Amino acid sequence: AALIAPGAPGRPLLDFRRGLIAENLTRSPQAARAAYRRAHAGATAHADPLLLSATWRHLAGLALREGELTEARHGFAESLRIREELGYMVGTAPALVSLADTETEPEAARLREEARRLFRLLGGVPTWLAHRLAPPEEDAATA
Repeated sequence: AALIAPGAPGRPLLDFRRGLIAENLTRSPQAARAAYRRAHAGATAHADPLLLSATWRHLAGLALREGELTEARHGFAESLRIREELGYMVGTAPALVSLADTETEPEAARLREEARRLFRLLGGVPTWLAHRLAPPEEDAATA
């Protein structure tokens, strides 16, 4: 980190990765949020829409875990919008599922069904999303 200046083009990605480590390895949502916000600002400054989509998504995930439903919905919607604009199909299904987690029925079901459609269209990619898209009766059968 000391070798990359705060305003350098590679710094936002480094900050994003620091956020991932803080969130998933050290379990520190406060440190993750700070790193994601730095990455978000850098992605905006350097016009990096894919990274901006990722920072929206991860900030929204933290907000959802804290019960900030409106903030989470906004972040997931922004992430989805950017991914759709970029044509980033492999990232669109996860964005739809995340947004569905902030919605009420029937909108949540509609978003999940659209995610399932994209997931099937892409041949089951990303594979980690399969358990989130399992039909409810399949979830109950495996429980």
